[in-house]
Amino acid sequence: MGVYNPMNNRQPPPPAELHPIWRGFGCLISLIMPIISYAAASIIIDFGIQHNWPIPYQLMGPPAIHPLLWKVTALGPLWAFIQSLNNLYAILALAFLLTIILETITSILYAIMYRSAVPRYRPLDAPPPSNVKIKRYKR
Repeated sequence: MGVYNPMNNRQPPPPAELHPIWRGFGCLISLIMPIISYAAASIIIDFGIQHNWPIPYQLMGPPAIHPLLWKVTALGPLWAFIQSLNNLYAILALAFLLTIILETITSILYAIMYRSAVPRYRPLDAPPPSNVKIKRYKR
């Protein structure tokens, strides 16, 4: 009735705790998928080279490192390691594409699993009206 009615001052129930497995999917998507994608891209590029796939020649070979970067002596071993990686540009481009594809598939599967595990209506939600009769508007 009034604003100060005790029925209006009830506190909502605390939110339900999520099961820890749902938090693990975020880690899977953000950390493990790029690693899997890089490994798969490396294997696919090597397979493609052996079977003469049309891979752009600009992406093949060792990466080019600007001469000014070699002047930083502390980073010399890093640049040497990066230059020892053959076909790095092709592998990174394919790994980026595979990461997007794998994260999309994982997100869709996660949404399906979450939808099937969580109830449709929570305690604070009202179910949709079942018997609503709408009158046609007439002037």
